[in-house]
Amino acid sequence: MSLHVHHHTALQLRGGAVRVARLLLRGLADAGATCSASFEFSETSDAWPVTPPDQLGSLVGNSIPGNALVHVHGSGDWVRLLSSLHHRPIITLHDCDLFTGGCAYPLNCDHFSNNCEEPCPRDYPQCAGYREAKQLLVDKLTPTLVSPSAWLAGLAREAMPGHNVHVIPNGIPWPENPPDKNEARKAIGIHPAARVAMFAAHGGDKAAYKAGGRWRDLWDDLCKRIPNLVGFAVGGDTAFTHNTLHFWPYVERKRMSALLAAADVLLYPSLADNHPLVVLEAQAQALPTVAFAAGGIPEQICDKETGLLVQEKNFAALVETAATLLARPRQAREMGVAAFFHGQKRFSMQRMTNDYLRLYHNVQTHHKEQADA
Repeated sequence: MSLHVHHHTALQLRGGAVRVARLLLRGLADAGATCSASFEFSETSDAWPVTPPDQLGSLVGNSIPGNALVHVHGSGDWVRLLSSLHHRPIITLHDCDLFTGGCAYPLNCDHFSNNCEEPCPRDYPQCAGYREAKQLLVDKLTPTLVSPSAWLAGLAREAMPGHNVHVIPNGIPWPENPPDKNEARKAIGIHPAARVAMFAAHGGDKAAYKAGGRWRDLWDDLCKRIPNLVGFAVGGDTAFTHNTLHFWPYVERKRMSALLAAADVLLYPSLADNHPLVVLEAQAQALPTVAFAAGGIPEQICDKETGLLVQEKNFAALVETAATLLARPRQAREMGVAAFFHGQKRFSMQRMTNDYLRLYHNVQTHHKEQADA
């Protein structure tokens, strides 16, 4: 059977969900599948068609062939989108939004375990009704659900009883060999004796779940412990410098890889996360990560082997852990090389594409059997 997969994202360019969708488009095209794509919120005048919020129904029927599989990676309006679908979609859960009252992660929220009872402590309007409406539509459509992490898959199964959730870890293009750190630093102009750390997140210092608002304080504390410290914080909206920490807006992929290759440590103080691509991108550049053991991050990092995990969400402990590793550059580099080969085996783009291809063919076969019955 020929395979046509239509990928739909909420955003056009930014964020992990969009990157996964675009990587799958590339991998599927290389495998000979037919691909198409749409999104809801335009960020540039891109060639992809924009899907107006009141026309999400065009995803099925009008915009794509009726035999195409629809793979949804997110939506700004799940109720409208799910109401528009007439065929069983594939949905990758890049966060918890499909089964909450509106938040991406129900971090320390007692209301979540009680069906998002109102009033919402985070001020999401009509959160209980919104969650219930999504649940009813999921029950009706019975989509094929996928999560990049076992952690989020467990949350989803508990929140949406009766629905299976497949686990397919994210993957990215992986170099054949680790980069030469000295050459990477020379290319950027970083002194060999400097210690280099990075922050990176969609939204930069405004990324709430990634503790972006604390980056400057964490950096100030780190500078007190480590001399000759230079840092980069990537992913925000504006460029400025705070105490040798250089904040940059979004950078193109090649530049991001160069920064990661030149750094000693990625600091990733995320409070809740699924299967973040930036951790994989760090590993692909032989860069160890220091992070909280939050969400699916422990599924990416082998503690004390490919990075360091802080079990409690204690920012002082995170700084101390990062300072210890930065003070031991040889250990950091050995850990980074271990992270490179660990990730190369488990988190390649090819492995992710193959996993999804198997899923697509299983879903396609099931659809055909239902149609023939």
